[in-house]
Amino acid sequence: ILPAGKSELNIVYTIYGSGDIVVDTRFTPGMKLPDLPRFGMQMQIPGRFNKMTWFGRGPHESYWDRKTGAAIGIWEGSVEDQIHPYIFPQETGNKTDVRWVTWTDSQKAGLLVVGMPGLSISAWPFTMQDLERAEHTFDLNHRRQITVNIDHKQMGLGGDNSWGARTHPEYRLPAKPYQYRFRLRPLDGSEKEIDTLIHADLPGH
Repeated sequence: ILPAGKSELNIVYTIYGSGDIVVDTRFTPGMKLPDLPRFGMQMQIPGRFNKMTWFGRGPHESYWDRKTGAAIGIWEGSVEDQIHPYIFPQETGNKTDVRWVTWTDSQKAGLLVVGMPGLSISAWPFTMQDLERAEHTFDLNHRRQITVNIDHKQMGLGGDNSWGARTHPEYRLPAKPYQYRFRLRPLDGSEKEIDTLIHADLPGH
């Protein structure tokens, strides 16, 4: 656990009659805080929303310092398919440069997330605590909820020039003020043109 010091986190939720929610997050670090592993938010959604569609880098996972081999496009697949079966369970399934993403069920109901402008996104059929405790991939029991990570950014993986090497400085998140925004929109399955929702104009935005 990182020492928090006197860090400040301010989150403003702006709710519109359309059902859209704009989330504005601002972080001011305390003194002597080390580099951040990631800056973002996490939540859980019902497990039935297990179809993931996104406009960003794919189809495989990508990270800040591991993304040039992932093409930008519209990709889709199950949440389970985004998990890489590493021998030792670890951070997995991240997508970079994501402009929007949906998680939906068989009736196309679910959740739309739109970056303002871009995000790093991942979704797991287990919790972060499960991931931290597991010693083998088969230890990761799939839960009834999906854990969704909506990040401004997370630090690169490092290890490119020698095993265990630190992340290059340009791919780290130093302790400094950060701010990012994204929009949430519930989907009831009746939407014909998702593009219209993605580019919807909201007052003040």
